[in-house]
Amino acid sequence: MSKYETLPQFLGRLKSPFRRLSFREVEGILGFKLPASAYEYEAWWSNNATGHSHARAWLDAGWHTEAVDLAAREVTFRRAMPSATRAAAAKSRDPWGCMAGTVTILPGTDLTAPSDDHWNAEEGRLLNE
Repeated sequence: MSKYETLPQFLGRLKSPFRRLSFREVEGILGFKLPASAYEYEAWWSNNATGHSHARAWLDAGWHTEAVDLAAREVTFRRAMPSATRAAAAKSRDPWGCMAGTVTILPGTDLTAPSDDHWNAEEGRLLNE
């Protein structure tokens, strides 16, 4: 059992899909003080389980961290989307990811037609010339 096991146990009892906690609250749940690096580096809160038993504890329990605020000493834990749901959501998304739904192409616009703009590459110039 990991020394961080009480944190995923606490998160597992939550009904909400996310929970904002102060570092002090996390320490209260764990029963010991967080290392200094948790207060100094956002990377300590990253969702990288490789070599990080604290991250592996919440990731294995189906949670991830986000919105780490070192100045306010707060972090948000969010329940991870189940892999089947994540796969279905990925299929339904536009291939442009975060750009999905942000561009509107006017009716009658031919995206395959030349734009009449001169491109550096077409004129044999490098980007920085």
